[in-house]
Amino acid sequence: MIEATIENIISREYLEKIIDAWSRKGAEYVECRAEVRKSLRIEIRDHEIKRFDSSFSSGVAVRVVINGKLHFFSISAGELPHANIVEEKVFSQRDWLWSVKLKERESFKDKVIVEEKRPLIDVGIEEKLKFVKNSHERAFKDIVKTVSTTYNEEIVEKLILTSEGTDILLRIPYVIIRHEITAEVDGKINAARGIWGGIGGFEVMNEEDISKMTNETSKSACDGARARRCPSGKFRVVLDGDLNHLLAHEALGHAAEADSLRVGSILKGKLGKKIASPLINIVDDGRFELNGVKGFGWIPYDDEGTPTERTLIIERGVLKSFMTDRITAEEYGLRLTGNARAQDWTLPSVVRMRNTFIEPSSPDIGYKNEELLQELRDGLLLKTGRGGQVDPTRGVFTFGVQEAFLVKNGEIVERLSSTSISGNILVVLKNVEAVGREFDPPQKSAGFCGKVGLVPVGVTGPWLLIKNLIVGG
Repeated sequence: MIEATIENIISREYLEKIIDAWSRKGAEYVECRAEVRKSLRIEIRDHEIKRFDSSFSSGVAVRVVINGKLHFFSISAGELPHANIVEEKVFSQRDWLWSVKLKERESFKDKVIVEEKRPLIDVGIEEKLKFVKNSHERAFKDIVKTVSTTYNEEIVEKLILTSEGTDILLRIPYVIIRHEITAEVDGKINAARGIWGGIGGFEVMNEEDISKMTNETSKSACDGARARRCPSGKFRVVLDGDLNHLLAHEALGHAAEADSLRVGSILKGKLGKKIASPLINIVDDGRFELNGVKGFGWIPYDDEGTPTERTLIIERGVLKSFMTDRITAEEYGLRLTGNARAQDWTLPSVVRMRNTFIEPSSPDIGYKNEELLQELRDGLLLKTGRGGQVDPTRGVFTFGVQEAFLVKNGEIVERLSSTSISGNILVVLKNVEAVGREFDPPQKSAGFCGKVGLVPVGVTGPWLLIKNLIVGG
């Protein structure tokens, strides 16, 4: 079990020693976040294995507030048994950052172990490699020229102890597979990506689901290579769940992380003001689940040991909340939302998103996907984001779009080439004309945010109908 596993490597005795040493020195607050991470990565490119390795990482992240100053340091698990090194680490570090106060909250005690129907540690390396190879080979069809397949799994175990009495034990397994597929015809090249990932054991890698994802990604690459150029200009468009998530996370979400207020967020000074269509809510949900599937950013407690929640950033078009950790919640007089996250034990936590998406402001106004196309009548259906650029201080963005379809009289009539979308997020959000009620599968948007190191995030959302969106150009 997790409690024996992590505590055989990182004993509570050492964590309690750190907390006690700083408390005796006069610290107002001490936090120890012990972590054990076990991971496996397989990369295959054009039939050749490029990477096949496992890794193990363990250590403790320590945050201390003493005399109003915040301090952070980390200790590898290998150093912890040496008392002199711990004493030296605890008492010699002087890299103070800034004066802080933490938002007051109660302490919590809990243990959360995510169930694995097929535990990752019980599935042999040979089976995993065979699975990835088969998926990779399946992608080569029609005019596909190159395929890159990456498989990642990571089991994260955390023990969070604080001087306030918080004691949280977590075990969360992650598994994800990704294809990058390129097709070529008559000198025209088109790329498509496909993702399937989730929280759980090897059962996430369901053969039928992965085969479907692989086939759809190969078809998308080939169809895009054959397609005529997508027109440029302003269009009425329907965006799929992946682009919904991209707008919510990248274009709006980073500006709603409270630490962005220090450097200039487009949302600064807009709390309580209408900034979007009244048809929409924008949500960041730490415990999002759909039909029993956890969003890839699912965390029951953040890295400060605060319970996570469903945070309404925008409600009926009005900015209702920023995402916070204990520092920013106190600094700006905001509600504590449980958004403190760190990549691993070597880094301090900062405000990070979890599962972020746009939803209808009321369930009874949501449309089915085919109804949204009927509402669109003539325009474009755009699906799957391809990364891009965002300036959260000005709210402007440009995102690549993998698939574009011409829609006439509410029917999809033609596949078009890949394209891009751009604009100012506050203008785009005001131009939302209708919102779907059918979420695309969360597994399709499993991924990682790279704000300060990588953390798992999701999730897809329902489709959106938006007017006057800039396409191409």
